[in-house]
Parts: sequence; C-alpha cells; structure tokens
Amino acid sequence: MSGVEDLSLPGSSTRDRPLRIGLMGLGRIGRNLFRLLAGRRDLELAVVSDIAPPASLEYLLRFDTLLGRFPSEVALADGWLYAAGRRTRLLSAAAPAEVSWAEHGVDVVIEATGTSRGRADLDACFAAGVSRVILCAPPAEPPDLTVVFGVNDDRLTPAHRIVSNASPTAQAAAPVLAVLEEAFGIERAFLSVLRAYSSRERLADVPSADLRRGRAAAENIVPQETNAPELVMEVLPRLRGLVTGSAMTVPVPNGSAVDLVCWHRRPVTVEAIRECLRTAASTERWRGVLRWESAPLVSSDILRSPYSANFDADATMVLDGSVSKTLTWYDSSWAYACRLLDLVARSAFAAESRP
Repeated sequence: MSGVEDLSLPGSSTRDRPLRIGLMGLGRIGRNLFRLLAGRRDLELAVVSDIAPPASLEYLLRFDTLLGRFPSEVALADGWLYAAGRRTRLLSAAAPAEVSWAEHGVDVVIEATGTSRGRADLDACFAAGVSRVILCAPPAEPPDLTVVFGVNDDRLTPAHRIVSNASPTAQAAAPVLAVLEEAFGIERAFLSVLRAYSSRERLADVPSADLRRGRAAAENIVPQETNAPELVMEVLPRLRGLVTGSAMTVPVPNGSAVDLVCWHRRPVTVEAIRECLRTAASTERWRGVLRWESAPLVSSDILRSPYSANFDADATMVLDGSVSKTLTWYDSSWAYACRLLDLVARSAFAAESRP
C-alpha cells in the first residue's frame, strides 16, 4: 500500500520508465497527490490540467495551510511545474477529452476535478492509449468497478478501465464493516459521518441551492446527506439493503470520523470487538489500510495519516450484547490520495499490455 514511503511497483525493475500519470484537477486531493508523488520513483506525474490561473496553482503547491510548505522548491516556467527534481506539464483543459494524453505518454488518468463524468467523456483517454481512468467524484454512469482496498481490490483486472476510488468516508467505513461482518455478522448498520469542511462549503453565509451548505462552515455544524452507505453496499454486496446513514459537516479543517452503530447476529463484547479489529489490522490484507489505535485521539491527530481507517479502540461501546458502537478516524485528503496511488500501482500490469 502507498503511504509516505517510496514503494516500487511489482515487477517495476523490468520497466524502462516510471508509470506516467495524468491528473485532471489540482485541488485539495490533487495537491496531496502531487506531494505524495514527489517521493515516488516508480510513478511520475507527467501532466496536470486545471482551469485555475497557473500562478495560483504554483502558489498553493508551495504554501498549504494544512500540510505546510512544500518540502522542496516549486517553480513555474514555460508551462511546466518544477518540484523535487522533476517537471510536470501544466495545462488548462477543463475536460479529459481536451488533453492529448498520447503526446505526454500518459498511462493512467486520475479525474480529480470534482466533476461527475460519463463514459463518453472518457473515451478520448482510451483512444490516446490510456489504460485506466480513476474517478474521484461520483460518476455519471456506473464505473467498471468501485474499489475499496482490503475489501474488494482483489477483483481488479485489466478489463476494469473506468474505476471509482469510492469516497473517503466509504474507504474508512467499509474496512471496519467488513471485519465486523465476518466476525459477528451484521443485521443492519447506521453510520454517522462527522466530516471536516472542504471547498464545497462556505466560510460566510451566502445564498446557495443547498441552503444548509450556504451557511458558514467554520462556525456551524451543518447536517448533510452522504452517499457512503450506497458505496459501502456496492463493495460489500452481502450488506445490501442493511446500511444507512447521515452526515454532519463540522467546523474543523481536517480530521473526519465515522461513528458506526451495528446490530449483530452473534453476541459481542467490547473486548471481543477490540481484539477482532486489533488482529485484523495486523494482517497482510489490511496492511496500510486499517490501523488499530489505543491512544485517546482527537481530530487533529489524524492529519497526514495514510490509513483509510484509524480504528479508535477506546471509543468502542456495546449495548445488550448485540449492538456495537465504534469510532473510526480518517484524513479525507491524504489517505484518499494514498489509495488513489494504490490504484495507479495496480494499473501497472494493464499498462504493460497496452499497444
């Protein structure tokens, strides 16, 4: 799994160059990806496209309120971004079809603009030799596969060309649900998302089609809908029809949590749940995805955690031996970007076989 260390692709020693990535969107997720890729030698960010002014993009790469200064010099010159001894072509296309991916030798495209894309929007990528497109926003049409690592990534094949990286919340909730379902069975589950605010929210009260989302995010707890239950049931089909949930955007800039309540088929205790998650976190299946935490965490402790799900053992509760309540923390930008790179790494074998 990708994290903060430099990992090589399986069989990468046989490649004559790194796997080349094209990135649509240099927003919050895109800038996290840019930083992670600065430490990789098996993956290369070949081209970035964003409609924002290039000077603004370069500035936001250099200075980040949550991540701090970029660890090396960043420069913009002649349509190239220079950082960490590499250069990346910077374009201003608004859609994947507007980019000549073949010209830049791109193997995999990451769509991180926040725009829902349909298959017709992505056909030009494949015509240009791209082996896979990875989607960050809910797609306009069903993808070939929605992937949550540790849950269903073993199903990924070269035939899956349009792949969704689910959502940060689904990436956090699904591993815990999978472990609990396998150990104790689940009759139904309700997840409450405590979500840090993002660029989708507003810092002052403004008119908005979603009236609640128009309220000042740094000053309010704002009820919101979430698609996480649907995504969880998509990757865990045995839970289909059993999961529902809601979300609250809370006034913190980073550090989100899933408060999960499950009704179980078999008896549960606090000790059994803690031990079950502790054991699971130590297995190869959940390596880099699920972390067992015994320390008393708060939201800021999750900043730059590469794990999709940081299970808070101390917060575990049980009611009447059949209902559990657990808390799982996640960094919705850094961890999500780590999983994107895991998907890119899994694309290597698809790129090897392209014409």
